[in-house]
Amino acid sequence: MVKNIRILWIFYVKLLIPAVLFSLLMNILLGFTAANFGLCFLLFFPVFHYLIYELRLKEEYSFFANFGFSRLFLWIFTFSLSVIINIVSKLI
Repeated sequence: MVKNIRILWIFYVKLLIPAVLFSLLMNILLGFTAANFGLCFLLFFPVFHYLIYELRLKEEYSFFANFGFSRLFLWIFTFSLSVIINIVSKLI
């Protein structure tokens, strides 16, 4: 279980940093609210997943597949995580 969390952390740390930074930047331009941050994160998190792992680092999917994480699972987890963060930010 801990190994799986570490593998997912390796995958998502490359997405979280730029997604959070760009969401904060866009949030500053739109007016700083938690709801705006959640909306920006909902947009940027899947976009960075596509840009980083589909265009730039295609070969890394095989690394994660060796640990049992398919491309479809990673995409579903990305969308789920972005929706959850969006909903939580709207509730704050």
